[in-house]
Amino acid sequence: MSSADIEQDMVHEPEKRLTRHTLATRLNHWLMAGSILVLVFTSFLPIQGIKFAWVTIHWVAGLVFTASIIFHTIYALKCQDWRSMWVELKEFSDLFSSMAGQLDKLKVSPGKYWLLQKLYHHAITVFSIIVTVTGILMMFKIDSPLWERDPYFLSSETWGYVYVLHGFAALAFIPMVLMHIYFAFRPEKRHYTRSMIKGWVTKKEYLAYHDPEKWTIKQDRKDVKQEQE
Repeated sequence: MSSADIEQDMVHEPEKRLTRHTLATRLNHWLMAGSILVLVFTSFLPIQGIKFAWVTIHWVAGLVFTASIIFHTIYALKCQDWRSMWVELKEFSDLFSSMAGQLDKLKVSPGKYWLLQKLYHHAITVFSIIVTVTGILMMFKIDSPLWERDPYFLSSETWGYVYVLHGFAALAFIPMVLMHIYFAFRPEKRHYTRSMIKGWVTKKEYLAYHDPEKWTIKQDRKDVKQEQE
């Protein structure tokens, strides 16, 4: 279905559901979100004096998080339009309008993702790479069923850099998680949250918040069964 066709029958089917996120995308999103929350809590609760067997929980959650990142990368490259996350320089003039969800004030019409969504994704990608690489290195300092502990794998100075980078990335996740939750509940962005749960947006929402020329939903390849609420 072309963008022109969608606009033409908008009057007749404004509530028609259009797929925004596949089931695989949604499941991986919530798996990643859950692992991040576990990692954050197991990182900072012990610092606050709350004692529990956090080390094993932390590194297992780290492995789940790493697997989720690998899946997301492969899936995005093979099954999604990864170019939809590219940021054009002229989009930065719309930063505050993007934060407020004000489509009528945008100078650059959004495709599948708004500027703020793209910037958030790229920022979380950078911190995820840092926390994952340093976390994997730090796993050599703990005992596990898979390997033996080797605290001398790196020099003391290098371990210092690893700890600083890991701690910095971990701290960065806290405001980013809070910001993500905040925007998820903003009235003008709740349809995005719903789409990450149920997978769809209505045609009315699609045309109201996106440029069909930049994000064409390929509903014509097969009829997407509308999910029951």
